[in-house]
Formats: sequence, structure tokens, C-alpha cells
Amino acid sequence: MSETERPPHAVLLRSPEKFSSPAVAAALARRAKAPALDFAASARRNWGVVAEALPAVEAEHLAAELTAGGLDSVAVPQSLLEAPTEAALLGKAELAGDGLDIVSGPAHLAPERLIWTRLAVVCAAALATSERKTVTEGADLGAKAVRLGLSLATGIPLPMGGGEKKRVIETRDRVLLVDLLFVGPARVLRVEAARFDYALLGDKMAYGAEVNFSLLLAELAARAPRALRGRGTRALLARRPSSEYLYDSLDDLRREERWLLTLAALGAAR
Repeated sequence: MSETERPPHAVLLRSPEKFSSPAVAAALARRAKAPALDFAASARRNWGVVAEALPAVEAEHLAAELTAGGLDSVAVPQSLLEAPTEAALLGKAELAGDGLDIVSGPAHLAPERLIWTRLAVVCAAALATSERKTVTEGADLGAKAVRLGLSLATGIPLPMGGGEKKRVIETRDRVLLVDLLFVGPARVLRVEAARFDYALLGDKMAYGAEVNFSLLLAELAARAPRALRGRGTRALLARRPSSEYLYDSLDDLRREERWLLTLAALGAAR
């Protein structure tokens, strides 16, 4: 096949545990003879998919340069990049010897057993949430009554105070979740910490959704040791600071999942 006949290629980093967006940005900057800052945002955004839709030879050269610089990489046809399916929220499940038994979910999930050896990727994350509400505050009736009494007693008119006032209140929180990416068949199950029944933990079940979430994550990792683990999963299992498992958005998480699922499908992870 001539070079013009070869399909476009992508370049993937092969080691999730060694991923460092500053290192990727620095490598791309050296290649382009440009400041690393020019590549910082894209390196962080794209996770381990360093480049896409490159001519095959250019992609292979880039992968070789990255590997020589300590960032083990591989060039693959663009068509081999995986696209994770939409996540289905899981509400209740059971742990079986060879797999995870789906019991129920908000979207009426059908009962099914998904085998542990088919669990390819485990990606946990914390997402910051905020909610803004406009509240109406009325005048203090007790204070009005006191002022009215004084006015009647002294004959001196006193102001009754202002009317209703509107105020915007913002509350901040976080959501803990984990996506379980299975292959053969392709499925993505999502567990949200505050919306899951932890009865499957049995005697290990503790008080508090976040504590039980961490226990569940450890159980899943133990039962599927070959599944690739995202940055958030590794951070939570190692009990690292929350900043290490905080993601920008669900899209940010899905971009990491796309990379890891592709590595798993190709058997290219190291």
C-alpha cells in the first residue's frame, strides 16, 4: 500500500499511569520549536490521544519521537479509535463470582450478568456542581410590630421598613461517580455515589455514601484487576487529595475513557 493509500492515523500514549500533560506539551513544543504553553491546553484536554488524523508516516514519526523521549506511544489508524456508548445509570447490583449482576436502574435496566473479564476500563471522578436560586425575603413582621407600637405610644411616625427583597443564593457540591466500561458486548454502566444501593457490600457496608463508594470502587478493582484505571480511580484507591480525582466535566471524563477504551481494545497499554 502506497503512502497516499494509507488511512489517517492517531497517536496514543500507552501508559495511563505515566500520563503527564505537561510532559506531552513539552515534547510537542520541542518538535514544533514553540513555547510549551502553546500546547498546554490541548495536551490536558486530549488526555493520551496526542494527535489525530495525521498522515500515517507523520504519525509514526511522532510516536517514535515521543517514545524516544520517554513517553511510550503508538500510531494507529484513526478508524480504530473507540467511541464509548452512553452510560446507563445503575441503581442496584449484586456481586457474583464471575461478574456483576445488574438488578435495576432508573432507566429500567434489564437484569443481566456482565463478566469481570469483560470489564475493560474503570473511570471514577468527582465533578463540581453548583446551583443558583433566587429567594424572596419579606420584611421582618416582628420589627414592624414594634415600630408600629412605638408610633402609637409616642405619636411620632416611624418608618415601617422596606418591602420584599430578592437575593440569589449559590450552593456548591460535588458528585462522585464511576463509569464501568465493558466490551463484548459494549456497555457503559455508571454508579453515582448518592444514588446507589450499597447492600451488595454486605458486612463491609458503612455509613455515608462517599465511604461506601470508595469501598465499592476497591471491590470492583479487586475483581477486575486487568481493567485499565483512569486517573480518578487510581487517586481514589490510593486515597490521594480530592484535587487529583476532580474532573472539569463529564466531557473531560469521556475523553479519558475514549483513550483508555482504545488502548484496551488494541491491547496496547503498558
